[in-house]
Amino acid sequence: MDRVPQAEVPAVQDEGPLQGVPQALRAGAGGIRGLRQLIRRHGRALEADLRREYGVRLRDLYTGNLTWRELASYVLGLSPTSATRTALNGGTVEPTGEQIILADLFDAVTTHDWHFAQANADDKKAKPKKPKPYPRWWITQPSRKNSPERLAKLDDARRRKRAREQAIAEGRIA
Repeated sequence: MDRVPQAEVPAVQDEGPLQGVPQALRAGAGGIRGLRQLIRRHGRALEADLRREYGVRLRDLYTGNLTWRELASYVLGLSPTSATRTALNGGTVEPTGEQIILADLFDAVTTHDWHFAQANADDKKAKPKKPKPYPRWWITQPSRKNSPERLAKLDDARRRKRAREQAIAEGRIA
């Protein structure tokens, strides 16, 4: 009688964080810990989404009718317009695939029109301006207002101003 090779029994779930959970939904943690943080921070939005999209109640998690693994699967499957994902993005709704494609299509058509107008424009007249891209509200532009370089320059200017005011007060300069 041959013995069955004894190997480690594979876990139902990988060790460590859930694989594929978006960083925003993981909140820097994985598995149950990340889901608990999500419930703590955005419980009402998550509860509404679970009820609306899956007909599941969040309280089922504590009654045993819903497992942590099922909850993770439901969270992963939430639509981009769900209240939970909107709350995770600071109140900004994620764009749908259609919105992204339409914005790209708009840019392609307007750029094509501009190229056509450039090629057929009279040399004696002003050339048409390049079209502005479609505004993509889902992409945050880097703020020059609070850039580290700008803040460093402001701090340096404030320091020079204080030094000058002090020198004037002491009578070193007029």
